[in-house]
Amino acid sequence: VAKHVYGSGPCISMQGYENVTVGPFVSVNQSFWEIINHQIQALDSAKFAAIVGIGPNFAYGNTEETLLMSFGVTEFSVCLQRASGSPGYLTWGPSVEPENKEHFYAKARVMGKHHWVTAMHNVSFQPLATADPATVPCTGQGCAVIIDSGTSLIAAPGMALMQLSHQIEPIMEDCSNLHKLPTLRFTIDGNEFTLPPKAYVMRVTGAVMEADSIWDILFFKPRLRKINMCMPAFMQIDMMSQFGPVWIMGMPFFRYYHTTFDRTTKEMHFARAGPDCFPHPYHVNGTDTELLALTSEDLVPMDMDPKAMIPPSLSSLIDTSMKIIDL
Repeated sequence: VAKHVYGSGPCISMQGYENVTVGPFVSVNQSFWEIINHQIQALDSAKFAAIVGIGPNFAYGNTEETLLMSFGVTEFSVCLQRASGSPGYLTWGPSVEPENKEHFYAKARVMGKHHWVTAMHNVSFQPLATADPATVPCTGQGCAVIIDSGTSLIAAPGMALMQLSHQIEPIMEDCSNLHKLPTLRFTIDGNEFTLPPKAYVMRVTGAVMEADSIWDILFFKPRLRKINMCMPAFMQIDMMSQFGPVWIMGMPFFRYYHTTFDRTTKEMHFARAGPDCFPHPYHVNGTDTELLALTSEDLVPMDMDPKAMIPPSLSSLIDTSMKIIDL
């Protein structure tokens, strides 16, 4: 029996072994942790029965093979369709031929042992040539960015979000000025990426958010908690790592970039995600593609139910009390 603490709350778990089958994959006597008690709000209404870790390596202090190791899966891809309520895809195994991946995808080296983390620089709503350097996070030595399909929004240090707030006009609660909002720009391991307003603006649906909910870590939140209002989709996470301040690119990123994780080479590969999540070349004719072309769909906010949002979470055994955490 052990206690695990995630970004969404603590739980008490008991280790066990079971035969696990997923499609054609079979693992005999697979090690797993069964949650027997928890304070994780998302699990109270969850429709899933298990959480499968898909990190680049063993978890902290763990020597048992993960499910992916047992299945022999060394590469997988994640992509989410953009429309609210539409499906996403997790593909185990190669999704394209290796030569196409090298030629048409952007590549980022994984720096961390326990998370899919790489280097990020120059986050801005404005072109660097015209932006005030004082308002641009991740300049100089840059930041550490975790590419995480398990976080609902984009998470960043409070200071960085305050810098970005000086570059953008307030988002109207009735969502009426999305067409005036700029594109978010940043580089990941030397590759330029962009995200349109739909990726960083959400419209809150469902019930009014309660106290001690996901509301508490939203950075640009209005004073009143109402439904059907628009607000920036940023969460605050203030952590310093050995690679710099920590950011998390969550689900909004996967709606625009088909992302492949390679556990053997410790690399991530990015392609532009088509409407059906089919990967489109990041590189066109071997050169950097132009910025994502905006469509009318990209000017519509994401509909988000606060009860379904998942906050940022790091490995359960990471020592977050340290001034500099080890990713």
